[in-house]
Amino acid sequence: MQAVKTKRKIIDLRPETEKNLRLIAVNYGQNLKSYIESVLEELANEDEMLIALSKAPGTEEILGQSEKTEFLKSLSI
Repeated sequence: MQAVKTKRKIIDLRPETEKNLRLIAVNYGQNLKSYIESVLEELANEDEMLIALSKAPGTEEILGQSEKTEFLKSLSI
């Protein structure tokens, strides 16, 4: 079995954000670090199809730039 490669990143959070995330993590039975990692992994995996489509040849013909921007904006709501 091959080990999964990871990259370590340091992020800055406002104290109130850190407190809220910590409370949510505890509610899910996780520590803050594992909760943030799982949330980011989930978000990245949800957007895999969009990322793949945005790199596909001919994508510009399917969606115009304004349509892509609007779609991306709707995902972040």
